[in-house]
Amino acid sequence: MMQKVVAFVFIVFLTSGLGMAQGNQADFPKQLLFARLTFFDFGPPFDFYEVLSLEDQGADTEVKRMIVTPAGNACVQPPSVETEATTIHKSLKELLLGKNPCGIPEKALRQERKRCKHCLVFSGVNVTLNVSCKGAERRIRMAILDKDLFDRSPNTPPNTSWTMAVLSQLDDKLSPGVMDKPAFSLGAPKPESSIALDAAMLTALKNGEYDGLFDSNKKLSELYRESQEASRLPPVHLLSATPVPPVSAEVPQYPPIARAAHVEGEVNVSFDLSPTGKVEKVSYNSGPEMFRNSVTEAISKWQFPPSSDVRHEQAKIGFMLNCPSPHP
Repeated sequence: MMQKVVAFVFIVFLTSGLGMAQGNQADFPKQLLFARLTFFDFGPPFDFYEVLSLEDQGADTEVKRMIVTPAGNACVQPPSVETEATTIHKSLKELLLGKNPCGIPEKALRQERKRCKHCLVFSGVNVTLNVSCKGAERRIRMAILDKDLFDRSPNTPPNTSWTMAVLSQLDDKLSPGVMDKPAFSLGAPKPESSIALDAAMLTALKNGEYDGLFDSNKKLSELYRESQEASRLPPVHLLSATPVPPVSAEVPQYPPIARAAHVEGEVNVSFDLSPTGKVEKVSYNSGPEMFRNSVTEAISKWQFPPSSDVRHEQAKIGFMLNCPSPHP
């Protein structure tokens, strides 16, 4: 009789265990969002906002990433929004290293966030994992400190370490991200048409669906609106051309290195005009050297009225850094 009871209990235990395992498997999320705010103590910009969308496709996981970068110096780095997508040949459970985020205790998360309450943190990453657990939305917040990123023995706690490992897998499969971006860009601002934007993520961004994922002074939807404003480069003006005004005059480009170095001023240039009105023998009387290549390139394309004689011409060109200030 006792053997039958023991056998019955064992079968019930085994069946319930299998049921729990199947339940855990069924409860494993099929999609989730990572919101990552990376901040530095140098800039501007000082902050970079990322939203990473992960969706299980069976043996694969579809990953989409959006990076929103606020304005630094508007002459050098205007605000921008970039998106990309890729497929990683792992299930979502594999990408999450077999760990179900719905099972992470909130108490453990609070302890990890408080581990360095009075530390001086100059750079780091704030992560919010947004996931549906049994039909209810859950937001898991973790703080990755600069020592977690840069120290040899950071003693990173388990859930934060797990978060870093998962994000590292995603970063390895995506194009260079925030950590690999230059401190500032010397290139001209990209026109909107040259940046491929994922329609679904863009709609969610515009509608404010990502605003609550970040603790920031400005909502992500506001940053998006700023990124859509026309980029304004510092102006360059032809102040004078004597004794003969040109028929056509291309304005020189403001050199990117001069914008980054905050160099401005006037360039006084002299040149000869051929009988056909072409520019010849360019020389400089005054002005910052950073502008001279740009001026030479532009005025070599200028056209003046034809004449029977070779003439001498002078021009004054102004480079002014009256750039719009970043939004407060």
